[in-house]
Amino acid sequence: MAGLLVMPELRIDPIIGRRVYIAEDRAGRPSDYGIHEATGRVAPVGESSPKAHPNCPFCAGNEIHTPVASATVADGAGRWQIRVVPNKYPAFRLDEVQDGAFGVHEVIIESPEHLLDVTQLGPTRLVEVVRMYRDRLRHWAAQPGLRHGLVFKNSGCDAGASLEHIHSQVTALPYVLPTVQLELDAAGRFYAAHQQCIFCDLIESELAVNQRIVSDHQGYVTLCPIAPRQPYEMWLLPRMHQSRFDLLTDAEVEELAGALQETLSRLQTAEPGCPYNLLLHTAPFDDAHAAAYHWHWEIVPRIAHEAGLEWGGGVHICPLSPEKAATRLLTAKKN
Repeated sequence: MAGLLVMPELRIDPIIGRRVYIAEDRAGRPSDYGIHEATGRVAPVGESSPKAHPNCPFCAGNEIHTPVASATVADGAGRWQIRVVPNKYPAFRLDEVQDGAFGVHEVIIESPEHLLDVTQLGPTRLVEVVRMYRDRLRHWAAQPGLRHGLVFKNSGCDAGASLEHIHSQVTALPYVLPTVQLELDAAGRFYAAHQQCIFCDLIESELAVNQRIVSDHQGYVTLCPIAPRQPYEMWLLPRMHQSRFDLLTDAEVEELAGALQETLSRLQTAEPGCPYNLLLHTAPFDDAHAAAYHWHWEIVPRIAHEAGLEWGGGVHICPLSPEKAATRLLTAKKN
């Protein structure tokens, strides 16, 4: 006898009102490619990565293949551990004022070794990487004409990475990107009505319900949002209200690196080799949103493939509930 069908459930994101349908039965639909039973993830066939790549432009010794570094972190022997270089194929350029493509686009190469995931870095090295995220935003915040910055990581081919060597990207623009602007608008309306940050309210509500919390320590909370776009989507937020990531202290960076390491390790334990996007949402380079907005990281795995309904209709279909995802991530042994 066929199993009972689980009816799709509409979830609405409490910040910007994004609509998501939790449709767990879709994970069992037929496919020629092999579908992960729990998440709907397309199983890769023959996927492998070399331990080293002599032609990788991001590996130590191949620096000639990238632009001159804008910033570096070196070890005691003077060997670079982190390099920041202008993106060789940028979406924005500081000298493109006339055609509207004015902005900054940098690459942060996070290791001289050919590592494939940031969780392979040790704790000290990850602290240096997170500090570099902060410092590049600080640098561009001080430059005239730039209003807002975004740090993001595409980890894995399905997440949009063209090179597997671990790296992140930084952009800075004269305007706020649309997704963050939607959050700023919603946060402003909520603050005007309640005199409270909407993200602080979200943290309090989620801790009280305690169905979607993945971790809560070191001053940071990781949760699975109630309306996830993808299975195992997580948000990492500081418990203390902070609007701008670039204003973090060194001590706060160190604590954040530990929380980020744990969060990503749990994801890779629950879904080994999972591609994902790591996205930093932070307030613009001013204090206009200091009271209303709350910076946060969004970790969006690229497991369920988006198709016609998502692209044509503007809604998301997630084949795993955030409650089940949080339970699995909680029980996942940290690397």
